[in-house]
Amino acid sequence: MDESPQDPNAQDPNAQEPGSQGGTPPERRHVPADGPLTTPGRNTSVRLREGDGEQSAALMDPANQSLADALKITFTLLQVAMVVLAGLFVFSGFQTVREGERGISVLFGKAVASDLEPGFHFAAPYPFGELVKVETGNVAPRLDREFWPNVPEGQEGASLEFLPTRAKLDPEREGSLITADLNIAHTQWQAVYRRVDPVKYIRNIYTEDEREIVRSALQRGVVRTIATISVDELLKPQDGGTRAIAERAREIAQSTLDAIESGITIEQFELSRRTPPGTLQRKFRAVLDARSQAQTAITEARARRDGLLNEAAGEAAEPLLWLIARYEAAIEGGTPEEASAVLTRIDAMLEGAPVVADDAESSDLEDPSMRAVIARSEGKVASGEVVEIIQDAVVDRLTLVQDARGDLDHFSAKLAQYNANPSLMIRRDWARAWTAFQGQDFVQTMWLPVGSMAEIRLNEDPDIIKLLDKAQKQRESAEALQQRRQERLDNRFKVDRSTLIEDN
Repeated sequence: MDESPQDPNAQDPNAQEPGSQGGTPPERRHVPADGPLTTPGRNTSVRLREGDGEQSAALMDPANQSLADALKITFTLLQVAMVVLAGLFVFSGFQTVREGERGISVLFGKAVASDLEPGFHFAAPYPFGELVKVETGNVAPRLDREFWPNVPEGQEGASLEFLPTRAKLDPEREGSLITADLNIAHTQWQAVYRRVDPVKYIRNIYTEDEREIVRSALQRGVVRTIATISVDELLKPQDGGTRAIAERAREIAQSTLDAIESGITIEQFELSRRTPPGTLQRKFRAVLDARSQAQTAITEARARRDGLLNEAAGEAAEPLLWLIARYEAAIEGGTPEEASAVLTRIDAMLEGAPVVADDAESSDLEDPSMRAVIARSEGKVASGEVVEIIQDAVVDRLTLVQDARGDLDHFSAKLAQYNANPSLMIRRDWARAWTAFQGQDFVQTMWLPVGSMAEIRLNEDPDIIKLLDKAQKQRESAEALQQRRQERLDNRFKVDRSTLIEDN
């Protein structure tokens, strides 16, 4: 397009001639050389020719129509886009709660649904609301350095033998605990906790501060618990061991978390390691070793005692011991009637009578543990070596009686034979005795010719003497062994009265 300036005096080719139909002669205009176009007597204006409006409107209709169509299409696309965006905005509220999580549906800052289980859930999209997810799995913090001597990073689990033995403790660098008896101890702990109330947790706990809050509560529980026990109770705990100590510390820590409504529950809290200060470890270890050995000896002695009692009388051993103690007390107390009654009861139990719990109820027994033992043994019968000894005694008594009766019958028969024919009985018994004598292993028989004179010089056969001496020593050894066994069995049922305390 040529944008060169046109001559203002040039004639418009489209202008009509003067005098033509429908036209008016144009006014003569004066164009100054250095000014705008002016006409004499009035300001500059634009004159439209007749028919230009209709022509321009005709030319503008297609453009306007195209623009209107374009605007309609654009508006339609904009509406569709807004609907799509609105749908995406709504569908953005559908979220998934994974396993090990709980969800909270929030609308305008208020929880409208809590403890949503794993699955697909809807919540108002942001900024109207949101679906807050809280992990409910186990978290296991460790207190390895808070109350432990200063060791290099990563060596908290090293053996106690490698702990530094410093004469002084630096509170800024080393952790420790003060016990009730003003001693110093070091401990390590292991905890497991869960977020059980998501609403309280989100409302009162900042996630960034959760770890420090829980650790502070655990430390508070440890400090307050150890301050109530002695160092001996910590290093050698009784009545439940370290579990009782850890349980008390867990209760204190849990009460601290409950006071701020944290929604956190401590599932486990265990005392994993404990030790005295490094400079006293050897002395404490010696004391603990001595106690451990004493406890081991006591346990072994009790186990041996229970084993011997079980071998001796079985499940009726404890009631029998109690009855024997009652019998001795009755003898020493000068009550023979009671002693006789108790002895009769002992004999009955040794012969197979069952244990009766009424024996304990009818006596002045004050030990509830013995009452419980006798109650548990109700209906039980004695067994073991005691019963065997009683049975052997009964068999021996019957055998002795039968032997005595046999000897009496034999003597009566011999007496009748002697009264009938004394010489015949004597010869027969003599022959029988001679035959028995000849049958001994130490008798040697030598035959000599009849009517001849012979001189015989006899001496002891060394081989026979050795055999006889060996057999005699074996018999003596067996008899001594049997005697010792019998004495040991007899002494097992004797009560050592040297330990009895006489009542004043």
